[in-house]
Amino acid sequence: MRAPPRDAWQRAATLMALICAFLSAGVFVRRGLAAWEAAGVAPGLAITSGCEEESFLSVWRAVHHQEAYADAAHVPYAATYFNWLFYAGYAVPVRSAVNRWGDAIIPRAGRIVTAVSALLGTSALFWLLWRALPQEAGLAAGLAAFAFGGPLVGWWAHTLRPDVCALAAETAALAVLVAGWRQRPGVAVLGATLLFFAAWSCKQTNVLGLGTALLFLLGRRQWRLASILMLGSVCLWGGTLLALGPDYRASLLSSGRNSVFILGEGLANLRDMLQKTAPFWLMGILLGCRRARASVTTPAGLPADLRLLGLLGLLVAMPAAFAAGCKLGAYSNYYFTPMVMLTCLVAGLIAIGSPSRLVFAGFTLAAGMQLLVAVARVGQMSQLPQAAGLAEIWAVWQPEPEPRFAAVNALNLPWLNPGSPPFVLAYNYGSDRAAGRSFEADGIGGLIRTGYFRSLLLPAATGQAYDGGDLRQYTRGRSVKGLTVFNRDDHPPP
Repeated sequence: MRAPPRDAWQRAATLMALICAFLSAGVFVRRGLAAWEAAGVAPGLAITSGCEEESFLSVWRAVHHQEAYADAAHVPYAATYFNWLFYAGYAVPVRSAVNRWGDAIIPRAGRIVTAVSALLGTSALFWLLWRALPQEAGLAAGLAAFAFGGPLVGWWAHTLRPDVCALAAETAALAVLVAGWRQRPGVAVLGATLLFFAAWSCKQTNVLGLGTALLFLLGRRQWRLASILMLGSVCLWGGTLLALGPDYRASLLSSGRNSVFILGEGLANLRDMLQKTAPFWLMGILLGCRRARASVTTPAGLPADLRLLGLLGLLVAMPAAFAAGCKLGAYSNYYFTPMVMLTCLVAGLIAIGSPSRLVFAGFTLAAGMQLLVAVARVGQMSQLPQAAGLAEIWAVWQPEPEPRFAAVNALNLPWLNPGSPPFVLAYNYGSDRAAGRSFEADGIGGLIRTGYFRSLLLPAATGQAYDGGDLRQYTRGRSVKGLTVFNRDDHPPP
């Protein structure tokens, strides 16, 4: 049967969706090139997401076959927060780069792996949406590109962290399950189980997609498939926790121990997410209201499955993401999975035959947002200012004698300080110290007190002590960018 003729608004909506996809791809590529360029400015550690330097260190450990899940209470007081596949999976391609170019390539190589995973996630989402919108490949491309390349994901697609690779695996799991459960239920649920396990194995909090998939199968009265998915996931999790040992279990189970609930933080993250995904919320709410008013009857199939999946996913994932976003140090990356659910819901509503004017308006807003980002009118498109500031600090810090410690975490990475332990302090180090937790050698302050460090780089406003360590045996030296060099008295500055 031939498709019905397309009116002017349909063609305009498709054109605007393609423009949105093109702009999203352009912003994605430009950010990737900017991250690559900034990594070449000494010391090459401009950060694309919070605490990225901690992942640099953990991947460095994995590349060199060191224990990733070491106790953060022991020297060098560094923590490992994420799950095993993130480190093991990144270590394989990154190790090849390190063998050729040295450890300093780790930020660049790891970010490339993340960017590739973002492209794979985009492809999986596009494939699913295109199957629901077989006559509207342009709309599917616009939806998928804005989901993974839009303002919400942003720089996270070019960071050495597990958030995007976990999201890509979660998206692929949903695509395999929803697209295949009717025709090949056994293959679909097995593939989804393994992909959900991969998402969890990258980042242990990525279980919202699995929860949504279970509710979806229950909503479709697929009791057997839901049982297989749940039991398979529990067995894989349990086997992993048993096989990888007590240090691994302690790291995962204690990763949220010091989380502090801050409602204001959660509200700020929610507002940030809504601003960055406004076009999809606009289309979802308006198209959903119109369908409810018109009492539209639609055939069963993939579009109906997408609507059910998206609606259940938002009901499950949004409250969980908000709660997670209320902890100290959280960001709007907790809304990545709800964003995929919202995208599926919008695609399912468009498949009904929704008014093209609303779709055109939604993609126009999305394209406009991406255009503003592309021309650097909003957001950040370059890391060079951050990298240049670090390079200026590095020029002063590099010749100082080791062992040494810098209050700037990124300057403590192992390839920058071959004669010092990599004191890339855990994010919770300060709060743990304040809470009275016991540290080997009494932490950085204890090492300062015993004169272990020959050089320190501390905030210029530092008084007679730092982290409880007496600085009277150190002499103040040069200052740069609000930081001051301290040299141990028996080791004058070079």
